[in-house]
Amino acid sequence: EYIEQLMCKYSTKRERVYGKSKLDKILLNRFLALPIFLLILFGCFYLTFFSIGVWLSDGLDFLLEKFISLPLLNLLIDKFGEGSAIVGLVDTALISGVGSIITFLPQVALLFFFLSSLEDSGYLSRVAFVFEDILGKVGLSGKSIYTLLMGFGCSTTAVLTARNMEDKNSKIKIGLLTPYMSCSAKFPVYAVIGGAFFGAGNIFVIVGLYLLGVVVAVLLSYIFEKTILRSKEQSFILEFPPYRMMSIKRTCSVLWLNVKLFIQRVGSLILAMNIIIWVLSNFSITFNYVTTDGESMLKTFGKIFAPIFVPLGFGNWGVVSALIAGIVAKEVVLSSIAMFNHVDATSSIQASILLSTSAVYFTSKSAVLSFLVFCLLYLPCISTFSVLLKEIGWKWTLFGVIIEFVVAYVLSFIIYTIGRCVEYFGLWQTLTPILIFAIFILSIFYITNKIKKKRTCPFRDKCSKKCKIKR
Repeated sequence: EYIEQLMCKYSTKRERVYGKSKLDKILLNRFLALPIFLLILFGCFYLTFFSIGVWLSDGLDFLLEKFISLPLLNLLIDKFGEGSAIVGLVDTALISGVGSIITFLPQVALLFFFLSSLEDSGYLSRVAFVFEDILGKVGLSGKSIYTLLMGFGCSTTAVLTARNMEDKNSKIKIGLLTPYMSCSAKFPVYAVIGGAFFGAGNIFVIVGLYLLGVVVAVLLSYIFEKTILRSKEQSFILEFPPYRMMSIKRTCSVLWLNVKLFIQRVGSLILAMNIIIWVLSNFSITFNYVTTDGESMLKTFGKIFAPIFVPLGFGNWGVVSALIAGIVAKEVVLSSIAMFNHVDATSSIQASILLSTSAVYFTSKSAVLSFLVFCLLYLPCISTFSVLLKEIGWKWTLFGVIIEFVVAYVLSFIIYTIGRCVEYFGLWQTLTPILIFAIFILSIFYITNKIKKKRTCPFRDKCSKKCKIKR
């Protein structure tokens, strides 16, 4: 009986186990690990989106405009005339559409550089260890952190890594959750649309969008775990590699691979889609060439679906048509906006979306936030959709697509409503009742959870009745 009580006593003690390096006592500390990870992530985003990445993108934009866009456009105008169809096609589909995307190539390359550096340094394995307990509470393994972090780069390739999950339900779950991660294709939309309204403060908007995707994925995982996708117990064996400098050869290889894929997408899929969108936006249903104010095919379709998005603050046909086009690839959202607003080599998308006369425009910051949240969470691109079909089947893929649209719509509506209330009533008058309601709900949840949860000894089947130790 005494031995049994000792077993209970010592089995309840947990020791903090750190890695082989002294640095692990800081990076794996139970209180510092998560803030350090968020700080590193914030630093990577700042350097990519607002510091080095912006300088490189501005330099590339200047070179493209001076040595490619303007000379090519002037040559075509001299040969075919300013109002010809070929000039309009090259100006809108190639220069405005593809050019607006290709300028973000340095920032995309920087993002993959930082992800590759974190992996090579050995820190990414520690991140998986840190998140094992956190993700375990919502039915995910620490292994899933690799898939989720890869989702920041490309959702399509990230979903493929889910096939290594041991449990089928965990594989389905992580496949459904990965599209909520903000992939690199969505960044140009955040940078341009958000930058027009928030300026330098757009960094907090972008970081908030990235974190929102993670939070939504974690909450949905918890709901799935408690309802339809219960995960089995999975083993988590992880060897910490020593800290080391990144491999120059491997980093260059990763960068070249991702840059090549980005250029291939811009040069094939996005260019082809821009040409299709140009045809749809310049020809009527009877296939007659229309002017700027004419009723094109895309304008007709956009007007049909536009009323659905009025409660979200962006119910004009141009925004809706751009979102529909973005299902093919998220980069097409921005290039479509450039074409709809007739952005040329001398104007900018940011200036055009501020004008109510444009096809795509926003009237308030709350409408912009609503649009960015919807763009973050709504349907995955075609390539991710096709991979999901192969990996988890059409039933779960269709279920995931419906859930994504509903979640995107509901959250965008909530954010737009709160934003409008802040604009009318002020910040504190709006946030005070929301905070009180949130505290009330959390208190009820905490009390209910405490009542339902029975804390018992792990050896209750063999333990003596006199043992009063609880875990």
